[in-house]
Amino acid sequence: MTDKPQPPSIEKVKERSARVQEICKRADANILILDEIIAQLEEENRRSPLYQSRLRRAKRLLNFPEEKPENVESDRDSATTTS
Repeated sequence: MTDKPQPPSIEKVKERSARVQEICKRADANILILDEIIAQLEEENRRSPLYQSRLRRAKRLLNFPEEKPENVESDRDSATTTS
């Protein structure tokens, strides 16, 4: 009849387990590096004038209230009080 396949030896199982664990550790390390690169690129994009322009346009389209930088308001306030 048909012969049943033999289960692998304990040594083989341990070797494969160690290899899989090493592969997982390397994959996790690569994912961490890629996450850092993505975060850096997203930060660069946020500082881009083109991104800022598109964001303002999108907010206007969706009727979001405009955010004004705090230092601009304080400059106007100080100009009116010193004049």
